[in-house]
Amino acid sequence: MLTVEADSPRRPEATALLQASQAYLQTLYPPEENFYLSIDALCGPDIRFFTAALDGAVVGTAALALRPDHAEVKSMFVAPEARGKGAAGALMARLIAEAEARALPLMLETGPLNTEALALYARHGFVRRGPFGDYAESPSSVFMERLVPRRMTAQGDLAAVHALLMDSFAYMEGVIDPPSSMMRMTVADLARDAAQNELWVLGDGPMACMILTVKPGTLYLGKLAVSETARGRGLARVMVDHAMRRARALGLPKVTLQVRVELTRNQAAFRAMRFVEVARTAHDGYTRATSITYERPV
Repeated sequence: MLTVEADSPRRPEATALLQASQAYLQTLYPPEENFYLSIDALCGPDIRFFTAALDGAVVGTAALALRPDHAEVKSMFVAPEARGKGAAGALMARLIAEAEARALPLMLETGPLNTEALALYARHGFVRRGPFGDYAESPSSVFMERLVPRRMTAQGDLAAVHALLMDSFAYMEGVIDPPSSMMRMTVADLARDAAQNELWVLGDGPMACMILTVKPGTLYLGKLAVSETARGRGLARVMVDHAMRRARALGLPKVTLQVRVELTRNQAAFRAMRFVEVARTAHDGYTRATSITYERPV
């Protein structure tokens, strides 16, 4: 069983992991370009420290440094023999939840040689940015920020969102039957959706979007799109996680979405995000199923 809990950096098992992490970083980067926190610093009042335990054995550490205008990921480390078992993802989920509970943007600094860490952060929606806080540009530093969805109104720059949707759904032409009604959507249609429902976007451009609609007993997730240049960074998961939080806030028990039967890769992606198939339906005039309905409880 995998658990994550608030802990003390002075717990012997945690201290041993922190020392192993620091020793590893010292083999990669010069002393002046290593920005890990000491164990004393990790005990400070502005730090939230966590450990991950696998079947009772501490296998990972992570900390959240609380700053006035952001939160920073620190001391993320999993013992080599425990990697691939979900500890890093569980720790990251806890840090994300702690930052979101405080409405703080989540940022981090890591190194270009920390390839496993870079992949982990990308899967959780982090994108590269410039230095923040007291950091300066350094060849040993990669700065990242986890983007947070923002709601757009009908008065926002909907042309850019509309362009993202058109680009993202264009590949379905000639693939799905019947054709998607999406390609007939106008900016005015999108404005009505933004006014009547919830239009959420992520990043500049934007990089991703979705529309959430309250329906009896569920929150419907539709028009989820990620720009081609931003794919593979976990942004769809960021949007889905936000939809789950919105459902909880609205007192709804689940999030529902539909995928066309031909889009097997999309189906696999949603199943990986813990959606389960609950129904198959047909468009008017079709005797075979054309859409699959998926649900995920909050």
